[in-house]
Amino acid sequence: MLIDLHCHTRVRSACSALTPDALVRAAMARGLDGVCITEHDALWPLEDVRRLSAEMGFLVLRGMEVTTEVGHVLVFGASAHDPAMATLAGLRRLAAADGALMYLAHPSRRYGTLMPDDLAASFDGVEAMNGTEGMLENDHAAALARGMRLPGIGGSDAHSVREVGVCATEFDADLRDEASFLAALRDAAYRARRI
Repeated sequence: MLIDLHCHTRVRSACSALTPDALVRAAMARGLDGVCITEHDALWPLEDVRRLSAEMGFLVLRGMEVTTEVGHVLVFGASAHDPAMATLAGLRRLAAADGALMYLAHPSRRYGTLMPDDLAASFDGVEAMNGTEGMLENDHAAALARGMRLPGIGGSDAHSVREVGVCATEFDADLRDEASFLAALRDAAYRARRI
């Protein structure tokens, strides 16, 4: 299955021009099997994601793009956003309590402080392919993932229709809901792809 793991909508990300319906229609047109809405420092309620998925007849999942002092982190499986997530230590503590997974997003765009010495201990993976990054940035991200021996995911980082599905993650498993999605992430049976 081909899932775009990094999408924003104007519902909870002011920087996005995408409505949820437009996001799903664009993903269908690109031949994807699903999308994951990862708003900036906000999490969609599970019932809203399920409703959108049922209405559109298309797999819609949820996550968050959390802003920390070391850059953005894609988080899957968290129960809510919390202001304590603004630090990597706080995010790790809260993610561990929820059993959530953390992926360093577009690592070439770090800002503020330097990355921790042991990235592999901080993250479950790296966004190795980001649709808004150039080839050199994505090559750097993929090399970082390989060097840390962490799996790489792909996502478009879509804020507009034309950006949807540029990059995605190909899963070996048949994903049907949030539980199967999180299980597949934990199994690391996936690979980043440029579409």
